[in-house]
Amino acid sequence: MKNLQENWEKTLELLKSELPPVSFETWISPLAAKKADLSKKILYVECGEPFITDILQKRYLSLLENAVKTIFNETYKINFIDSFHEKNQKKTEEPDFDEEFYFNPRYSFDNFVVGGTNQYANAVALAVAETPCKMYNPLFIYGDSGLGKTHLMHAIGHYILENHKKLKVLYVSSEMFTNELIMALKDKNKIRNFKKKYRNIDVLLIDDIQFIEKKEATQEEFFHTFNTLYDLNKQIIISSDRAPNKLTNLDERLRSRFSWNIIADIQPPDYETRVAILMKKAEIENVEISEDLRSVINLIAEKIKYNIRELEGAFSRIISFSVLMNKPITVSFAKENLKDIVSSGDLRINTENIKRAVCKYYNITIKDIESSKKIRSLAFPRQVAMFLCRELTSSSLPKIGGSFGGRDHTTVLHACQKIKKEVFSDENVSNDIETLKEIINES
Repeated sequence: MKNLQENWEKTLELLKSELPPVSFETWISPLAAKKADLSKKILYVECGEPFITDILQKRYLSLLENAVKTIFNETYKINFIDSFHEKNQKKTEEPDFDEEFYFNPRYSFDNFVVGGTNQYANAVALAVAETPCKMYNPLFIYGDSGLGKTHLMHAIGHYILENHKKLKVLYVSSEMFTNELIMALKDKNKIRNFKKKYRNIDVLLIDDIQFIEKKEATQEEFFHTFNTLYDLNKQIIISSDRAPNKLTNLDERLRSRFSWNIIADIQPPDYETRVAILMKKAEIENVEISEDLRSVINLIAEKIKYNIRELEGAFSRIISFSVLMNKPITVSFAKENLKDIVSSGDLRINTENIKRAVCKYYNITIKDIESSKKIRSLAFPRQVAMFLCRELTSSSLPKIGGSFGGRDHTTVLHACQKIKKEVFSDENVSNDIETLKEIINES
């Protein structure tokens, strides 16, 4: 793209005028536009380190994409890539692979903290990595968002690339698989290359398979891809946020195949494992383990019980703020800068809890809220629930859409924008939102 860097500099200038100086200098200023995919309308932005991606996705993604739209005069989806990813990761030999198929160098077995709730998943993942195509095929790993599924997928990929150098390894999200298929279906040559790409590999790792629910063409193509690889004794590893039998909007043939061999779940870590995870992160980040830091780690581990990504994100926030403000890390410093976490108590807020609370409040069923019916008595509660999921959880737009009957991320974005406007213009809606927040926080 011509003038990519010039437009990006203008985008940063625009954001600088819209954000507090500390927020801009900490999170936005270090960002760098690497390239733009004009056909897919994706802008790849380098963001420094992996943990920063979560913060950017949760707090600044919409703001960034709106600023890009203003300056570039085009709508682009932003894909964040970290500098370690850009500099150190390996590619397979397949010529068409792009950023989506890199492995994060920090997601290794050595860096995966094992506890009672993930021990089995780690063991079978390592077994598959050590002897791919020999046992445990397919391997299906499932668990809630932020518990380490993707970490294990990347760890398997790393291990195989380092120890079985002749094998062709492909890691892809189900969203990328779908997008590539859509592009390929427009041209006979492209669909031929698509099939060749996915069926001439030794190891396929596909992340977040739940996103192909209700996508019939994608399911059909993946069904044939799965069969081809399986018949050729190639290794297949799949991750999902639910067990195969819970993927109710997926073709029964696929659900059956996902259950053919090993199904390993990952549950939220216990307190000791959460502490160990943060101690490991401090070690990786070369942060000195003082008594004060131990106390801060204990505090964070007590407050965040159900999402490792949020656990590590809170710890990284404290480290970053300490450096930025030139202040020592103490418990009081942590409490001041983690008010949103400390004040919320030991809560488990996720999309399922939010859906249940909203359904009860509006006297509808889970089936209703996940249905395609557009009557206001169902559509409005559905939009409220999506808005609350975006507000109260770290789930991405596609993740939220998937939990509402496989809806597209643009549907979620529209719902969030609509309810946000009504909160300011309609007192009844504002009261509903506040009441629901109280119900969810107390549940």
